[in-house]
Parts: sequence; structure tokens; C-alpha cells
Amino acid sequence: MSSKETKALIKDIRETIKLAKYGDAIHKCQRLLKGDPKNHMGYLLLGAAYQNVDKSEAAKYLHKSIEYTEGPATVALQGLANCAPNTELPDIYDQLLDLIPEKTLDYYEKLFALSSDATLWQACLNIFKKRVLNHEDVNSAKIQEYLGRIWFANDVEIAAADHELYKNSMETLLRIGDAELKSNVYKRYLKWLYKNQDLVACLRNACNMTVSHPRAVYGYEWICKIYCENHDQPNTEEWMKELKVPIQTYAEKLLEFNANSNLALLIKAFDLFKQEQYVAARQLTLQAQQCHPSYKVTLQLLARIHMKFGAYRLASLLWQELGRQNEEFAQCQSYEKDVSKLKEAAELLTGFPQSELNVKALARCYHKLGEAEKLKSLQLDDITRAEYLLSPNEAVQAMSGKESFEALLLCGKLHMELKDYGEALNCMLKAARLQPHIAECFDYLARLYQANGDISRARKCFEKCISLNALSQQAVDSLSSIYQQLGEEDLNETLLLNTLRYLSDDEAVRLQYKLGLHFLHVHKWDNAIQCFRLAIKYDVKCMVYWESLGDAYAGRGSYNSGIRVFQKILELSPGNCYALLQLAVIKTTIRMYPEAIADFDLLLKDHPDYLPALKGAAEAHIGLANNLKSQNIYGRAKDHFQLAVGHLQSAFLQPKAQGMIWLWRLTANVFVQTAQLPQSLANLDVAGSLAKREEEIAYLSRKDLLQLAQRFYLCALKFKQNTFLWYELALCSYYSAVYMPEEAKDHLETAAKVCKMAIKENTNRWQNWNLLGVINMHAANENLAVAQHSFIQSLNLERRSFTSWTNLGVLYLKLSDIRLANEAFKRAQQSSPIYPNAWIGQAMVAELIGDQEEAFDLFRHCQQFEYHPEAAIGYAHWVCQVISDPELREKPHNKYAIENWHADIYALDAINWYVQNEEADASVSALTFQGFLCIRQKLYQQAIKAFSRACKQSDPGADRDKLYTNLGYLYLKIGQPEQAVNAFNTVAHATFKPIIGLALAYYRSGQLEQSYSIYNSVLGSVVGQDDEKAATILVAMASMVYAFQGERDTKTVLYQCILLKGVPIQALHSACALGVLHEDNDLCEMIMSEFKAYQFNEEHCANIAYLTAYYWLINVGARQALNYLQTQVRMFPLSAGLRRVFLKFLLDYFREDSLYELATANTALMTLKLGHNSLRSSIKASEEAETRIYVSRALEPVDKTQSEKQIQCALRLNPSNTEARQLLAAITAH
Repeated sequence: MSSKETKALIKDIRETIKLAKYGDAIHKCQRLLKGDPKNHMGYLLLGAAYQNVDKSEAAKYLHKSIEYTEGPATVALQGLANCAPNTELPDIYDQLLDLIPEKTLDYYEKLFALSSDATLWQACLNIFKKRVLNHEDVNSAKIQEYLGRIWFANDVEIAAADHELYKNSMETLLRIGDAELKSNVYKRYLKWLYKNQDLVACLRNACNMTVSHPRAVYGYEWICKIYCENHDQPNTEEWMKELKVPIQTYAEKLLEFNANSNLALLIKAFDLFKQEQYVAARQLTLQAQQCHPSYKVTLQLLARIHMKFGAYRLASLLWQELGRQNEEFAQCQSYEKDVSKLKEAAELLTGFPQSELNVKALARCYHKLGEAEKLKSLQLDDITRAEYLLSPNEAVQAMSGKESFEALLLCGKLHMELKDYGEALNCMLKAARLQPHIAECFDYLARLYQANGDISRARKCFEKCISLNALSQQAVDSLSSIYQQLGEEDLNETLLLNTLRYLSDDEAVRLQYKLGLHFLHVHKWDNAIQCFRLAIKYDVKCMVYWESLGDAYAGRGSYNSGIRVFQKILELSPGNCYALLQLAVIKTTIRMYPEAIADFDLLLKDHPDYLPALKGAAEAHIGLANNLKSQNIYGRAKDHFQLAVGHLQSAFLQPKAQGMIWLWRLTANVFVQTAQLPQSLANLDVAGSLAKREEEIAYLSRKDLLQLAQRFYLCALKFKQNTFLWYELALCSYYSAVYMPEEAKDHLETAAKVCKMAIKENTNRWQNWNLLGVINMHAANENLAVAQHSFIQSLNLERRSFTSWTNLGVLYLKLSDIRLANEAFKRAQQSSPIYPNAWIGQAMVAELIGDQEEAFDLFRHCQQFEYHPEAAIGYAHWVCQVISDPELREKPHNKYAIENWHADIYALDAINWYVQNEEADASVSALTFQGFLCIRQKLYQQAIKAFSRACKQSDPGADRDKLYTNLGYLYLKIGQPEQAVNAFNTVAHATFKPIIGLALAYYRSGQLEQSYSIYNSVLGSVVGQDDEKAATILVAMASMVYAFQGERDTKTVLYQCILLKGVPIQALHSACALGVLHEDNDLCEMIMSEFKAYQFNEEHCANIAYLTAYYWLINVGARQALNYLQTQVRMFPLSAGLRRVFLKFLLDYFREDSLYELATANTALMTLKLGHNSLRSSIKASEEAETRIYVSRALEPVDKTQSEKQIQCALRLNPSNTEARQLLAAITAH
């Protein structure tokens, strides 16, 4: 293509592009380039055509255009600036900056905008860094700005070569930026300057920031930070010149913005430190540390302040925390006692310049290590030489006349060592005035005051010492002891906790233990346990720690844990007395009395004079005795009281124990408690010297015990008077009045006076008022008004005192005020539902108002509690009344109580306890109840004993006659008619029952004439008046007539009996038996007609069937008699007696008949089963044995094994039964 055509085509393409016909323009360009492949203009236009079609194609062709362009490709670069990828733009802009100077600012702007791309900012930054080097560039300020902005937008590490450029760019930004930008730039720029230790520029800019941004805290913080961290460095004056105002002004301003700014507080602390106001400086430093605990500047300042106070241990801990083993650390270590630390300090100090402080510290180390030669080789000042190289007297002389602090302090120490306390105090006071911030001065001052007994000043000095040096061991221990002595437990706890804050766990073992003892003392058991466990963790072999841990567990009530701890101690140290003692004490506390006694005995075996063990053993025996006493096991209880007295006597042998209140009090308690046992057991054997008797062993009766107890309480009161001892003495006097009624008035007066002394000691103790009320209710010294006042006072102090409410109820009962009594007992029940006296009171109220069922129920409820004499006799009374009254007995409620609740058995148990407890003092009524209830249970021997005692105690009269009557019939029950005769003859005013009993006794003793004579005399008095009694007498007389006069006269007597109204069935039985024996059918038939009245009565069916069966046997034969018995068995299938008659008849008359063998065996088994169908059926052993003999005989043809078992059982029931033995021998032989 010619040049002309090419130019025309290029022009056409331009026009086409202007018309936005980019497709046509592209075809034309391609045609142009086809003819001239290296035509740069063709590529340029093709790129322009693709600008709005495909940017990537446009960039490709524009690059081609630049390739074939000779000279600057300005237009192509401008096109590329619009379509090239971002990665190529920085280089394109860089070239355009040189080609088109007039658009420099635009391209700078675009280049800065491009720097926002995280992948391109470095390329843009490099271009700006290159351009800024051209100092002739009129836009250098703009370049600096863009450089600063890029650096600000990208927080990167600035290379060392760029430091100056970075500073200029930041300065430019600070100069031209708005307030917000300046604030942000300052934050970045100040941090960078400080990091590069350009303190002058940093402080200048920080000060400028306070001017430009007076409300911004950042500038003030940097000023204070620079000062805090560099004020003690060289060349301080250079950067301090940049401060516009004094540094304190900036600190004050910072505190206005942030009251807890650690930097501002530190600046004030530094200022105070320079002014030697160390206490105030420490306060500010500690406040700063709270805000920033790990700031090194704070820790350094605090360490130096501690060194000024003499708290070298605290300072040493801080230097260790900072990880700096400088000369200051070595100086602190020189005050330690540990040899390894002293050697370390000496080694460090030898590597530092020999300053005065270092030399003193090194001398201190050598002195403690005993390296005298090295010590002498040092260049020492006079004070140090006097302290370490001279004797105390020589040192005092050398120091005379010197008034410096060090000299006075040393003089004070030396005078203390020489025990010249007055001069020592004078020196220490002077030293304290010179430097009142040195802890050591106040430590020695406190020791001096403490030695002189001035606890108040000693406390103040120790507190001052600890406020300066919290780790002053001597001061902490002494002040803790003072706090405990003064009862300041909260302050003691705070002191120990504050001290522990500075110590690591392994260093704090001793104080942890001391804190544990404090918690133990104030009953913070969990805290104490934690402290003791920490102590044990670092010293397992220390038995004291284990012992305290066991005590803490026991105090908290974790007795099993406490036992395990003390057992562990015994494993580690088998001979540990304290562990064995506490083990036994814990067992006593949890009422494992036998185990505790065994442990105490083991301890006393090796240490017989160990006072705590003697006391513990006595308490264990007393506890076990009281436990047995509550179970009414009085004999064993008395034995343990005796053993307790033995241990207490051993304690009295030790002179030091005789001044101990607990010994007198505990011994008196044993005497009083023993005196409350039953009369036969209320005595002790004690050493004659203890009882002021001549004999070696003195036997003390109840009266002696109470008198000696009073004497012992008075001895205890001589040592120390308190309300508890007065109360116990008053109670002892009251018991004396109860048990010695002949002297009751005197004892009650004493009890009242002593009780008033107890009230005087403590008017707010309700028990004192309650006892005073009880004393004034006693019949021998009755003053119900005072008693009522006392009970009300007691209740005002303790509204839930069930004892006082009950006593008040009893008082109202005595005053016959039933309503108030009921209300008082009700309040007592509400306060304690298990207090038996309140329920007894309610039962007595029920008796008084005539509510018998309620009284019965209440007394029954009282039996569920512990034994009480009033409840026992009350319940027995009501049970006996119900049982003896048919009407009451048949009431459903009472019947259920007797049959299902076994009220009679419970009542017998209760009255047995009562009689056992009261012994000779048991009342006639109680003995009567006991006898009555024993009879009901067929305990005839016990009943005889009870009635015999009742007869002896009873006064002559109708009641005693009844007792002798019952006694006589009891003797008849057990087959002792001679004793019965004596009992009946003792009846003074005989009635029908004892007379008949006497006649029966004579009859059974073989004295038939006397018996008949009595029957005959009585018969004359009752005939025509009481046919039932007359019939009974006639039946008895008939038996005697038959024995002496034969059948005819007997029939005459029995006919007289039968003709009477209300003839007893025994008379019919006797008449029928007589008819059967003598084959008098007329008599038998007459009696049979009388039996018809009882034909449906199960109670008499067995006897009637027996007599009727034998009547049939005699007259019509055995088969008809058997049929009759079968008919009766069907009528009364559950009658065991009837079955027994049936079985015996079969065995007697049908045993040889094989047809009846199985039937007889079944009947026997049914008879045995029916005899046991009720637990309430009472069967004698002899009767049961006889039944089993019948069963064995019946089973022999059917089951020989079972037959043998039955006869063996019969022998076990009644070994003397010869028939059973013969039958067993026959079965065995067969």
C-alpha cells in the first residue's frame, strides 16, 4: 500500500472511531496492518478501537504500538493508562510523569490512589521515594505528603535508609493535615520515634501534640512515658529541653484525664522519691502497679523504695521478677540468712565497683559466712568496722559521740545485746527521728516496748514496722501474737494474709500454718483445713501440721476424716501421744465410747500421768454410763461412773491439776449423776483422802455423794465464778432436797440462793430462771408466785424453751387452771414434739377433764419416747383400768389397742422399769399394776413378788385385804396351797372371795374338814340371797362329799345345786360325770336336757361333747358315740378342744381298726394345727406335749418318721413326761 493510501486509510479510521463504529475501525486497522505489519499508528488506532470493546486486546495492541514507535510513545502510554492492568500502571505513570510535566499533579494523584491496592503500595512508594530525591521538583511537598500518607496507611517496618525520609514525610503530614489526621499521625509517629530512641524528636512532637490537641491524653502519656523510662539515663538534658513546662505539670494534666494513669503517678512518685518522701512515693507507686502490674519502671522504683525502708527481702523478690542481678540485687541478698544466697551475693558484689554500699554489703556477707580474713581485707568505715570487727563494749565506745543514723542504730542494737534497755531505747528513738522510714528501727523499738510490758506502744511500733517492711518475720510473729492476745482476730487474719501475698508457696509454709491456727481459733474450719493441707504439701513429715489438720476436721464435724488423719499420724509416728489422744476424743464425741475407752487405756498404759488422757478417759466412761443409763442398764452405768472416778482420782494426785476447774467440776458431775441412779446403785468407792475420810477407800452413799459434789462445786467456784458452776451447784442442792426429804427445806433454801447467784452472773440465761422456778415449786418450799415469775422470765429469754413451758403447765395444774395448763403444754409440744414431759402433762390434763380415751392415747404415745416414771405408771394405770373394766375393754378403740398394739405388754415393760428404778420407793399402786399385768402374761412368780411387796408396804384396810386375796389365789395358781392359806388368813375383813379362796386352799392342801366347814358356814349366809355363789359352793362341797360319803350324798348336794337359779355349768359337768360313772341314766338324761341351753356355745362344746360321747358309748355303743362326735365337730370345726376330744376317742376305741388309721392321722394333724391358729392362744407346755403324744400315736401306723418327730417334740416340751419316753422307746425299738 502506498504512503498516500496509508495516510488516507489512517484518517478514515480516525473518523470511524470518532463515529463510535469500533467494529469497522477494527477491520480497517487490520487491513492497514496487513499491508504494513510494523505500522505503529495502525496498532495505536487498533488499540483505540478496542478501548471500548476489549481492554486486554487494547492493551496488547498499544504495547505493539510502543514497540514500533521511534522516540517517546506518549499517546500509546496515555492509552495504556486507561486499559492496562493495575500491576502495570505504576510504571506507566512513572513514564508519563516525565513525558507530560504539565499533568504531574494528576499523575501523582493517580499514583497515590493506586497505592491503596495492598499489592501495589510498595511500587507506588518506591516511585515517590525516587521522585522526592529531585529537590528541584516544585511538587516535592506534595510528594512528601503522599509518601507520608502511604506510610501511614501501611504500618510497616521502616528501613534504616528511609528513616530521615519517613521523618520528613510525617512532619509534612503534621504540618498540612487536619486535626483528626494529625492525631492519628502523632500516635503512629511518636511510637516510631520512641522505638528508634529519637527522644528529642519524640518529646518535641509529644509536646506539640499537647498544644494542637490539648484534650487528647496520648501526648501527655508519651511525655510521661519518656520521662519515666529515661529520666535516669545519660544525656537527659538534651531531650528535657524540649519540655515546654515542667514535667510535673504534664503529669497533673494527665491525671485530670485519667486519675489511674500509672505514668503520671510514677512521675509524682519519682518527685517524692527525690524529696525523700518514701512512704508517699510508695503509696503512689503501688497505685501505679495496680493499674499496670508488670511495668518494669514501677517495679524498679518499688524495689528501690523497699530498699530505702530496709525491706530487702521485698526488694530482692522484685529484682528477681525483673530478672536483673545488679548490684542492688546483691545488696539485698546480703541481708539473707541462707548460705547459698550469701555466697551468690558476695560473688556478684566482687564484680561491681567497690562503692560504699557495695563494700558494706560485702562485709555483711563475709561476717555472716564467718570469713574473717576477707572481712578484714576490706576498706571499711568506722561504723561497719565497729559492727563486724569489734566486741559490743568496744563498739559502743567507738560509737560514742556519733549522732548519725547508722551510728545510733548500731548503738541501739549493741545496748540491747548488752541488755542496757534504757540506753537502747534512747538510741533507737533518736535514730527513728532521723530516718522515720527505716523499718528496722521500729522493729527494735517494738521489741524494747514489749520487753517492758508496754503492749500498746509495742503494737504501734510493730504495725509501723510491718507497714514499711511487710516481710519482717520477727515483727509479723510478734504482732500476730499481740493481736491474738488482745482478741483482734480480724486484724491478725489481715496481717497474715497480707504477708502471704509476697511469698511463694514453699516459702510461706510457716505462715500458712500460722494462718491455719488462726482460722482454727476463729472456727473457720474450711480455711484452716486448706492452710494445713498446703503446709503438709511442702513438709509431709511435720507431725504438727498433720495434728492441726486432724483438729480442723474434727472441729468442722468431719469426724471420719479426722480419724483417718490421726490414724495416718500413728502410721508415720506410732508413739505420737497427741494423735492417739485426739483419736479417742473424736470417738468419744461421736459416741463410740467402747472404742474410745480402749484407745485411752492404751495411751494411759504408756503414759499413766498424762492429764488430757485421764480427763478424756473419764469423759468417755461418763458418756458410756449416761448412754447405758438412758437404756435403764443401771448396773453397768454405775460401773463406768466408778471407772470415771478412778481416772479423776489419778488426776487429783498431780498437784498442777488441783488448780484446774474442769477437774473439780467433772468429778462433782459424776457424783451427782451417780446419785440419780436407783438407791441400791447410788454409791461409789472413792479415795479416803478425796472424801476427807480416814479410811483408805471410802464408801459414799447417795447423801455422801451429793454433799461431796456440793463441796467440789464450791472449790471450783473459788478458782473462778461463772454462771454454769453456780447453776450446777443449785441443781445439786435441789437433788439433795429431792433425795433427802427430811432435809429438803434447808437444801431448797441453799438451792434458791445459789440459783440467784447464777442469775446474777448471767441474767440472760433462761436455764437459770427455769431452775429457780422449779425450786420454788417444791412442796417443802412452795412459792408459786415466784415460780410463775421465774418461768415467765425464762420464756421471755427463750420463747422455744419447751422445758419452761412444761414446768409452767405443771404450775397451772397445781393451781387447777386447766385451760392455761393445756395452753402451756401445747406450746411445749410445738417447741419440741419429742419432749415426753409435755405429752405427760397433756395426758394429765385429759385425766382431769375426764377424757379417758385421750388420756390412754397420750400415755401410750409417751411410751415411744425415753423412759419416764410418770409416763410409765400413768400408762400402766390406764391399761389396767381398761382391762379390768368389761365396758371399757369392749370399746373398739381400746380393744384394738389391747389386741393389736399389745398395750398390756408395753405397760408391763414400763411398770417393770419403774419398779426397778424406784426400788424400795416403788409405790403400792405401781406394784399392784405390775402384779396384775404379770398375771395377765402368766408370769405368776413375778406377780407374787410384786403383790408380796405391795402387801408389806400397804397400810391395813380394804386395799391390803384385796392384795392378800390376789396373792392367795396366785399361790393356788402355782400349786402352793399352804402359802395361799397364810395369805387368805392375813385378810382382816374377809368377804366372799377370800373366804372361798381359803376354803379352796384348805381343800388343795388336804385339809378337807376345814375346807368343808368353811364352805358350809358360807353356804348358810348366801342361800336365798345369791344363788350363783351358793351353786359354786355346793359344787365344791360335792367333790368333798363324794370323797368321804359316796355317790348318794353327792347326788343330794348336786341336786340342791341344780335346783338353784343360775346354776354354774361346772355343777352340770359334775352331775353328768357322776351319772356316767355310776350308769345313772335318769341323772344323765336330766343333765342332757340342761346341756341343750349350751348346745351352740363353742366355749363349752368340748366338755359337753366329751360327757355326752361317753354316755352314748355306755348306752348304745362306740359307733353311735363316734357319729355324735362327728356331728359336733362339723358344728364347731375350729374348736381345738373338741378336735382333741374327737382324736382321743378315736385312739381309745378305733385304733386297732385299719379303716380309721388315715382318718385318725388327719384328725390329729388338724388338732395340732388348730391349737396354733392364734398367737394370743396360751397353751401350757405340758398340754402341748400331751397333744403331740396323741398326734404321734395317731401317725404311727401311717407315717412313722413324722410320728417319731412328734414324740421328740413332746419330750422337748416336757422332758419329765414318762408316757412320751415310753412311746419313743417303743417306736425306736419297733
